[in-house]
Amino acid sequence: MALETYRYLRGGMAVMIVLLGTAVLVERAHATCWQTSVSAYYFTSAHAVFIAALCGLGAMLIVYKGGNDTEDVLLNLAGILAFVVAMVPTSRPLSLCGTADLDAGGQFAIPNTWAVVVALVVSRVASWWMYHRTGTGPRRSALGTAALWVQRLLLAVGLVTLAVAPEWFRANAHGVAAVAMFAAIIATVAITALVVDAGRYRWIYRSILVAMVLTLVAAICLHLVLDGFNHAVILVEAALIAEFAVYWMVQTVELWGTTVRVGAVTGRDTRLLRAL
Repeated sequence: MALETYRYLRGGMAVMIVLLGTAVLVERAHATCWQTSVSAYYFTSAHAVFIAALCGLGAMLIVYKGGNDTEDVLLNLAGILAFVVAMVPTSRPLSLCGTADLDAGGQFAIPNTWAVVVALVVSRVASWWMYHRTGTGPRRSALGTAALWVQRLLLAVGLVTLAVAPEWFRANAHGVAAVAMFAAIIATVAITALVVDAGRYRWIYRSILVAMVLTLVAAICLHLVLDGFNHAVILVEAALIAEFAVYWMVQTVELWGTTVRVGAVTGRDTRLLRAL
């Protein structure tokens, strides 16, 4: 039963990405142009799917147990940030390409984000109580502990900003959360590429990691060299989402017969992780 649950979780995340991509393509088929970012599709007919897909991904990333404590923290952080990206819209696009303008002011962003905060606090308190009551709290490595404190710091800053500067949060939280979410995802791929011992999968994961890094470098070059190339964002976002989807599908194939990556960490990698 546990194995089947992991299979559904891994497959479900891929389905959410396909759902989002399909909604964007269907919207484009009825529009006169592409939006300049995936996030801008919040304001189009893809509005409901955009929010649902990100919330679905966020929930599954949080529920999914990573292969090690560092990966687990990074996946949890990416999942939480996916909710913020879904609830707080980006700035309204200059052109909606002839489609409907939905929730242009993002007037529901703040109350919806508070709903996410309450749900996260309740779930965290409940899990802490259960671990404390049963004495089954997880042991963490040095790198996992560092990642956990970075996560806590980032979320604490976000919560304080939400409470004391809601208008600034409404205007900037989407962009900050999106960048941090992609950073957490790339870091997850890097961890996997580091610890996997199987030669074939290790090189696949490393290739995906290189592709992600090159995508970010290309984005910087596009902004510097092609002044006014306003579709650079959607190209980068689409590439990163596609690369993550490939990574997740490869991982699903690799781990189809197990719930965890047993024996994937070698002694050399364990020493390197501890040194980090």
